[in-house]
Amino acid sequence: MKRTLIAISACLALCAAACSPYRNIDLQAHRGGAGLMPENTVSAMLNAIDLGVNTLEFDLHLSADKQVVVSHDPYFHPRYSTRPDGSLIQADDPKEYLYTMPYDSIVKYDVGLRPVERWPEQKKLAEVKPLAGDLIDATEAYAAEKGRKPLNYNIEIKSWPGEGEGTLWPEYREFCDVCIPLLLSKNLGDRLIVQTFDSRSMEYIHEKWPEVILSYLTEEEPDIEEIMAGLSFKPQWWSPNYSVVTPENVAWCHERGIKVVPWTVDDPDEILRCAKCGSDAIISNYPDRLIKILR
Repeated sequence: MKRTLIAISACLALCAAACSPYRNIDLQAHRGGAGLMPENTVSAMLNAIDLGVNTLEFDLHLSADKQVVVSHDPYFHPRYSTRPDGSLIQADDPKEYLYTMPYDSIVKYDVGLRPVERWPEQKKLAEVKPLAGDLIDATEAYAAEKGRKPLNYNIEIKSWPGEGEGTLWPEYREFCDVCIPLLLSKNLGDRLIVQTFDSRSMEYIHEKWPEVILSYLTEEEPDIEEIMAGLSFKPQWWSPNYSVVTPENVAWCHERGIKVVPWTVDDPDEILRCAKCGSDAIISNYPDRLIKILR
């Protein structure tokens, strides 16, 4: 009887998932699911795979020796960083930029053990900033081992203009020239999306590697026509701040063949609202919430 009840329960769960009006929405783990695990680490990505997301989202920077490093920030952020000598990086300390350090120095810092006030549920464990190639290799192998459908990747080039460009972080063309060939070498095909806020990088990648699927990240500007007028081409994706997503601007995008993936949606009510607006994908620090609400 117990086995019968378990089987019935499993069947009901599968039926419920199949009947969900949001079952086709692409669920993306922001930085691997920063609300649950140390952000942008291998551990976070493997946990997101275990949860059942479709897409891993993470960020790229360069080291001094031109290694592609997975990191949201161009420096070791005081939110999560511990130096090799065990001292904690503080908010008022001089910033320690990745672009000024070789990777064999970067990998000596811990980025997983410090409690993070922003994400109190985040599990703590020793972790380092991984190389992008190593992370992709690890996630591809893990998904195959678990019998999972091949994953998608939404990967951000963190270029932007400013006084430190070319010294504290790479000039945008160098940034793209190092990152894009590395990503293409992984033969991910249409499972790879490259995203950026930097319209210069958008244009450069589109011109030099037209086969790359691009997602245009934007802040809180709600006028979709004005946003797209800033580019010389039509990107495949628009990735707005979730707060500006409406049924109208999603419909505008869909009429032009542009998919919509809002960031970063953690509140359950906002997750559902973005889904009801017709979003094609949703990025969240809490992929477990995405799965609970939309599956």
